[in-house]
Amino acid sequence: MSDGVSMPRDGMVAARRRRAPLSFLWLLAPAALLFLLAFLVPVGEVALWSLQGDAGLTAEHYREALGEGPYRTILFGTLQLAAGVAFACVLAGYPAAYCLASCPPRRRTMLLLLILTPLWVSVLVRTFGWIVVLGREGLVNSMLIGAGLIDAPLQMLYSRGAVYIAMVQVLLPVAILVMFSSMTTINRSLLLASRILGATPWRGFLHVFLPLSAGGAVNAWMLTFVLALGFFITPALVGGPKENMIANIIATQITVTLDWGLGSALGMVLLVAGFLMVGAVALLFRRVTRLSGHGGTR
Repeated sequence: MSDGVSMPRDGMVAARRRRAPLSFLWLLAPAALLFLLAFLVPVGEVALWSLQGDAGLTAEHYREALGEGPYRTILFGTLQLAAGVAFACVLAGYPAAYCLASCPPRRRTMLLLLILTPLWVSVLVRTFGWIVVLGREGLVNSMLIGAGLIDAPLQMLYSRGAVYIAMVQVLLPVAILVMFSSMTTINRSLLLASRILGATPWRGFLHVFLPLSAGGAVNAWMLTFVLALGFFITPALVGGPKENMIANIIATQITVTLDWGLGSALGMVLLVAGFLMVGAVALLFRRVTRLSGHGGTR
C-alpha cells in the first residue's frame, strides 16, 4: 500500500522538476530582450554599415582595415596592450584577492570598501589625476628632484608606460573582485588536508589553492581584456600620438572624417578579434585543466 502511494508521488515530483526549468525560462525574458535590443540589433546595424559602399555591398572597408597600413598596426597594438594590461591586473590583483579571501569578515568588509572606492570616481577624473602625478612638474618628478636623484624632470606622460599604469589602475578593482568571488568558493579544508598529508603551506598553496583559483584568474583576465579593448579616454589623455588605440581611430572615422563604413569595419574587426582571443584563452585553459589532475582540479 505504501509503495502504491509513494510511486505516484515520486512521479509527480519528477514531473514538477522537469517543468521547473521551463517556468524559470520566463525569468530570462527581460535580460534576453535587453540583450537583443541593446547588443544584437546595434551590432547588426554596424555590420551592415561596414559592408555598404557607393555601389552597394562591398568588402573594400575590410580590405582597408586589414590590409598593409596603419589600421592593422594599431589593431595589433591594441590587442597587445589590452592583453598586457589584463595580465598586469591579474598579477597585481591575485595577492589582494587572496588576502581578502583569507582575512576575517570584519577586516574583509573594510578592505572591500577601500577596493570599491575608486569605482565610485569617474574614469576621466582618475585619468586627470595621473596627469597631475606623472607630469613634468607632477608629484613623481618633484619627489625625485627633491631627493636629488635626477636633475631634470623625466618625460613620463604621453608614453606607453603611462597608458599601462593608468589603465591598470582603472581595471585593477574589477580583476580583484572577480578573483575574490572565485576564491571564496574554494573549500579551505582541502588546504588543511594537504597540511595533514605533510605538505608545507607554500606547497599546499601551489598544488591545491592555485589550481582551484586559476579559473577565477582566467575569468578576470578575460573580463579586463575585453574592457581594455574599448578604452578611449585614458589613451587619449595620457598617451602620445603613437599610443592611439583602435577605439580612438574609430571615433575619428565616425566624428571627424565621417567615414562610417571604415569606422564600422574597424569596430567589427575589433569585435571579432577580441572574441577569438577570449575563445582561444578559454579553450586553452579548459584543455590544460583536463590534462592536469593536480590540486583537486578533477
